Amino acid sequence: MLKKTSALLNFKPNPARQAILVGLALVGIGIGYGMGFVLKKDTPATSQKISTHVTPAHAKDQNIQPKIAEPQPVPKAKTIHPEPHQSDDKPRAYEEALPQGLVEYPAITIPPIIKTKSAPNFVPIQQAPKSKAEEPKSLLPKQPDADATVVQLAQIGPDTKKPHWLKNALPVNLSNKPKIAIVLDDMGVDQRRSRIATQLKGPLTLSYLTYARDLAHQTQQARTAGHELMLHVPMEPSSSDVDPGPNVLLSGVPTSETIAALKWGLEQFSGFIGINNHMGSRFTSNLEGMRTVMQELKKRELVFLDSVTSGSTKGQIAANQIGVPFIARNIFLDHIDDINEIKNRLSDVKRLAKKQGYAIAIGHPRDATLKALKSWLEENDMDNFQLVPISALIQLVSMPKIEAIHSTQTKAQ
Repeated sequence: MLKKTSALLNFKPNPARQAILVGLALVGIGIGYGMGFVLKKDTPATSQKISTHVTPAHAKDQNIQPKIAEPQPVPKAKTIHPEPHQSDDKPRAYEEALPQGLVEYPAITIPPIIKTKSAPNFVPIQQAPKSKAEEPKSLLPKQPDADATVVQLAQIGPDTKKPHWLKNALPVNLSNKPKIAIVLDDMGVDQRRSRIATQLKGPLTLSYLTYARDLAHQTQQARTAGHELMLHVPMEPSSSDVDPGPNVLLSGVPTSETIAALKWGLEQFSGFIGINNHMGSRFTSNLEGMRTVMQELKKRELVFLDSVTSGSTKGQIAANQIGVPFIARNIFLDHIDDINEIKNRLSDVKRLAKKQGYAIAIGHPRDATLKALKSWLEENDMDNFQLVPISALIQLVSMPKIEAIHSTQTKAQ
């Protein structure tokens, strides 16, 4: 025991061994700090998340740069669906989702007129503004009698010289006021809301879907109420997420199939002046398909209203080539199902009518749309406008152009 105690007292540290141990300790401490620094740099998500909640002053104290919020993308237009039905069947969409440029005012629509040397002179139908620089461009032709305030159009009767669409057109006396045509698409499927639409102050243009039920009865009621009729023909949309309905016109199919589907729709009821496209962003962009449609409309003496669901629609080109009366939509009323937004679009309708002499708006039989339209049609300043059916604008805008184009073609031959 005494020997062990004396051995411990006589123990002397080894300097070389101590130096090695100290060195290893220092290396370990260095590695620890290094790992902590590396791990801190490798957690950007946490630091960025925190920085978004730090005020600029605190961020400066902590040497943290606050994250700048990126601009939010403009929301895309949504597919228009009807209000819920009592039936268990899933209701088909009223309209496909469209690019903002086709929905927002001013929309990128197809001009109803292509200028030619032989075109008649067009002048504003409203009173001339004080300044020449403020003079709006109107596409309406000069009235036959400069002193007249009323021009009579489209009297229904047994006149066999009239094309079929004019025989079905509403008779109307036109004034020199800016003109507005309101078209309600997708009529007939929701019969309750369609019936409410027919009770609105007119004349409106009501376009009934080919596959709606009881079309003969529904359209007769609409005509008795003083509205003009059109046929709403399903055409192929660009998106496969929406169902346009049965007997849809498809691109890339044999011509016989297109004609068969179109004829089926054209035979569902009578008394309409022509057709407009239900959806159809893909089909209306196909010139050959649109030529086929126009050839059938030409045979039946009907007109075409382009709903303009595609910026590349070939409706006007095909109609002019075949010789079908044509006109295009200017404004969509209810791509946003909000009554205030719809009222804003209705204000745009009046603004456009003042600017170019007329405006064409398309809506759908939805609760907000019907409510907004009812109050809008009863506004006091509507006395400064004239509500007209589509046929009246086609006679004023499209027919003089078609006659001029075909007169030129005849002389050239």
